[in-house]
Amino acid sequence: MLGEIKGTPTIRLYVPKKKQGDSNAKKVVLDYRYERKAKDMKQFLDEQMPNFIEKVGGVKDLEAFQGKAQRNGLPQVLLFTSKAKTSSLTKYLSTEFRRRLLVAELYPTKKNKEIMDKYGVTDLPALIVIPAGKAENEPIRYDGDGFTRNKLFSFLSKYALKERVFPAKKEKEKVKTTASGEHTEL
Repeated sequence: MLGEIKGTPTIRLYVPKKKQGDSNAKKVVLDYRYERKAKDMKQFLDEQMPNFIEKVGGVKDLEAFQGKAQRNGLPQVLLFTSKAKTSSLTKYLSTEFRRRLLVAELYPTKKNKEIMDKYGVTDLPALIVIPAGKAENEPIRYDGDGFTRNKLFSFLSKYALKERVFPAKKEKEKVKTTASGEHTEL
């Protein structure tokens, strides 16, 4: 049931396959094959953590991000960071608030300079929330004294929707073929 065990301790991560509908029956099994040190194990788990963060690389990406948020009625979170990799804290927050707010990560690049100027971002990291239904010019900046899990969770909880939002399912066009071979939309 668990597969072949070749030695102890054996560490395995069971991850649901993506895009399998409503079923979690099939899983991908990832064997941990690195040193048994806490730092290496944490790095392995951080890399496998789910990530629901949108990457924004310029004004067009921001417009697409904002369009998605508006279509689904979601508050927007803009995280301006200089870190090369997405942190496990950011991944955690994107998972915890999935479908209740939309999280974007922006890096200090030439393409994002216009966006940083628009929101007055000079020091990194910076976190800005644009509540759902509010005009674009009403951003709320996180001014806490640290980017810790509890402080960010508490701050984002104020603006996250209470219920999850699921995109509307697209209806398939129903077409009827008549005896003469013509197609009629139903």
